[in-house]
Amino acid sequence: FDSLPPAHYKETMNTILVWMQQSETKLSMPQVAIAEYEIMEQRLREFKALQSSLQEQQKGLSYLSTTVEDLSRKAPAEVSQSYRSEVEVVLGRWKKLSAQLAENCQKLEERIAKLQRFQ
Repeated sequence: FDSLPPAHYKETMNTILVWMQQSETKLSMPQVAIAEYEIMEQRLREFKALQSSLQEQQKGLSYLSTTVEDLSRKAPAEVSQSYRSEVEVVLGRWKKLSAQLAENCQKLEERIAKLQRFQ
């Protein structure tokens, strides 16, 4: 039946949802006013690793979007609409996560730079 996405779609969706959940959890850890240089450096490394991971997951996200586009050309409107909505929610979370990650990195880099000036 043409209008269902391939199994790979569901696997990719699950992988991305799990990854986003884990990343959101890491990002939601309280941003305590850390004054310890080593701890700040460690957090920055974690955020940078998360950014690399985000870029690796980007392929899966593109695949989901493309698959849903193909699906919407073949499937009945209500079927393709439900998948399109699902992907839109994921894309929204993705953008928010990506922006928050970039912001956290920038704030930490600024804090580290300030600390270095005072040492």
